[in-house]
Amino acid sequence: MANILVAASAEPREIVERILAGHALSCAQTMVRAQEFLRERPFDLIVCTIAFDESKMFDLLRLAKSTPEWKAIPFLCARVRGHVLRSPTAMQSAAFTSRQLGATAFLDIADYHVDPEREMRVAIEQHLGDAGPSDSRHHTKP
Repeated sequence: MANILVAASAEPREIVERILAGHALSCAQTMVRAQEFLRERPFDLIVCTIAFDESKMFDLLRLAKSTPEWKAIPFLCARVRGHVLRSPTAMQSAAFTSRQLGATAFLDIADYHVDPEREMRVAIEQHLGDAGPSDSRHHTKP
């Protein structure tokens, strides 16, 4: 079981919670709450959806990668609802920008066809070992 920060608004959060059932999830709907969680406890992974806090996915990514205590945490940008950001050009741009800002990966549920939620879970869990288990490198006191 991993400690995962999920940064997502209500509807995509429900999908991510279902995908990652069994892991210890801390769910933030705002930048402020995501930062509070990051200061309160260590995380093995951050999963942030495209529409997080009115499209602040890149803001959270920049913050996480520029903060020494959090930059080693694998950060996954994700689209978990196929109807969000449907333009292929917009999707390519989001994936490119995510990588340029330091995201570990950009995952799109539309890339999985047999059992999308199960396949996305496998893809997410493959990134859990990228920075090792939770430790003090991933945590700061408030």
